Amino acid sequence: MNYLKLLVWPAAAALGGLVAVGLSVRPEAPDPSPVTSVHAYWYMGRAAGFVAYGLLFGSVVLGLAVSSRVFDGLMARPWVFEMHQFLSIFVLVAMLFHALILLPDPYAQFKLHELLVPFASPYRTVAVAVGVIALYGSAVVTASFYLKRFIGQMGWRVLHYATFALFLGAMVHGLLAGTDSREQWAQLTYLSSGLTVLFFTFFRILASRRVAAREAKRAVPPVQGTAVPGVADGA
Repeated sequence: MNYLKLLVWPAAAALGGLVAVGLSVRPEAPDPSPVTSVHAYWYMGRAAGFVAYGLLFGSVVLGLAVSSRVFDGLMARPWVFEMHQFLSIFVLVAMLFHALILLPDPYAQFKLHELLVPFASPYRTVAVAVGVIALYGSAVVTASFYLKRFIGQMGWRVLHYATFALFLGAMVHGLLAGTDSREQWAQLTYLSSGLTVLFFTFFRILASRRVAAREAKRAVPPVQGTAVPGVADGA
């Protein structure tokens, strides 16, 4: 799995290079040519948004699978955890691509601070702000994998509980800011992914209760017998 993590750096470099090239050739006005789409950057941003959402969905499900042991017997838990960590990195890369690729768009005319500062965007301010907050939250959760020895197991666990809020925020951002939100396929995507995460969450809660009940049962000492008054003292 370590060699897969090396792919993050080429992906990040490609992201920076693509955005830099886009900024250097940013047109002053839309190209009227019917051959070249003037909405190319907007299309890439929309596609990257769905890719980031899909990766976040996969990361959340794998995280719940690790903690609930739902895939035990089918896949090795270390592999599932490594994949969960790997996807969290690519979620961050995809989120950054989703935001920054809109900078060269000749129609949107976004400025950098409008895409990276909450409530600074004139376009659907609240919805975009939710996405920006989800971006920073994803960065914190991703960093926690590498800071676990400094923040401890409890701090790491608390930060990972925030993943549920990140997933919900990404869904709200997509529904309110996305131009495809009214499409049936987009609504089915959000609905099915939300129900899947809800199912695995309830499964995780039930699994935790089952483990807690089993441990509590083991902690109770076995009853050897009940003394009868008058018998123990020879009456």
